[in-house]
Amino acid sequence: MATLNYCKKTKEELINLLLQKDKEIEALKNENTGLKKKNIPKFVKATLPKKRKKKPGRKQGHLGITRSKPSHIDETIESTLSACPECNNALGTPIESFDHLQEDIIPAHVKVTCYTKHRYWCSCCQKVVTAPYDTTEIPHGYLGPNALVHALLLKYHHHMPYASIKEVFSSFAQMHVSEGALAQALGRMSAWLKVEETAILKALRSSPVVHMDETGWRIDGTNHWLWNLVNKRLAYYHIDRSRSGKVAQSMIGEEYDGTLITDFYSAYRKIKSKKQKCIVHLLREMNRCRTSDTSKEFQVHYKKLKRILTDAHRLKEKRSELGPLVFSRRLTLLKERLLTFSCGAFTNKNWQRLSKRLLDYYEELLIFVSHPNIPADNNHAERLIRPNVINRNRSFGNRSRKGADTHATLMSILHSLKLQEQNLFESFKLAYLSHRQNPQKALLF
Repeated sequence: MATLNYCKKTKEELINLLLQKDKEIEALKNENTGLKKKNIPKFVKATLPKKRKKKPGRKQGHLGITRSKPSHIDETIESTLSACPECNNALGTPIESFDHLQEDIIPAHVKVTCYTKHRYWCSCCQKVVTAPYDTTEIPHGYLGPNALVHALLLKYHHHMPYASIKEVFSSFAQMHVSEGALAQALGRMSAWLKVEETAILKALRSSPVVHMDETGWRIDGTNHWLWNLVNKRLAYYHIDRSRSGKVAQSMIGEEYDGTLITDFYSAYRKIKSKKQKCIVHLLREMNRCRTSDTSKEFQVHYKKLKRILTDAHRLKEKRSELGPLVFSRRLTLLKERLLTFSCGAFTNKNWQRLSKRLLDYYEELLIFVSHPNIPADNNHAERLIRPNVINRNRSFGNRSRKGADTHATLMSILHSLKLQEQNLFESFKLAYLSHRQNPQKALLF
């Protein structure tokens, strides 16, 4: 019957009917796609391929980068021919040559050193005297400084568990050592390097600007907290059972008179020094609320506060172009705008909560504008706490309080050396040999 109806229609009517059907099909396809997206579970959505934002690699026109050539050649091997490989005809002098450079690793092996100590009778002192330790010797230790520093870097720099370090030593150097022996050796090492950690903390307490942050930690299955106190050149870590403000106060000291940059965690309010709150944390909270709260009130106030924070960053950038009076006047107006916004009467629950936070920390939000050396975020502390999070995910924390202290001490020295772009291997070796044979003042910091 449908076919007979189509036969009675004119050409123009059939064309219009086909166009109408195409529109209906397209609408049904879009509806079907929307229903499929709603019914996809969250774990499936996460695995769906995402559209690439930009093409990978360098843009067209950029100079290519290749591996740099080695600065020296240890061995030269020449490949020659006396006869043609095709026809076996005798060949004369080469007409040209070209070089192919190849870098390789020499297989490691264990070096066993015997330190023989000679004793002598002193007729003047009337007692037996013993020759001193050699400069490369670790007293009462059967693992040498190279092996210990390698174990330290594999554990705390490359985040390898002791079982993997044991396999690396056995596979690549035929050195057989137990996991417990490595843990105890690094524990003794950290005890001798404690003087370096103390020097780091003392320097941070006198620094004009420091960052602080904390993350979860576990000791033998019990919840603890790992704190960090850092600046651009030094990093100090401390693991404590408590997350209270007393821990933060004990780390930074009672007499700290610089600027402390933190997030909005209330424990930092106990510290009486000048503070700058992380603007990025505030923006993250605003964006998180924005995704779930689509009300018009939230969107309007979101734009107002976002504009105030954007103007604060812009004023900081233009400070060198403005005179002192102009800058001071604009900063005062900016603070008034922020205070007026914070005191607003909000009916939206999210803004009621955020405005309370703004009022609580009003004097600590715009410190960065008037001080060029103070950043507006706490990203530096978060980046330096991340290696500990990676280590925690590999080893699930520590088994004992001694292991936690070892972790804090060695990580403090390691990341302080990294911030100062020092040679990690040589610095640790020098410091450990020096402190192990003759404890003295800090050598690295």
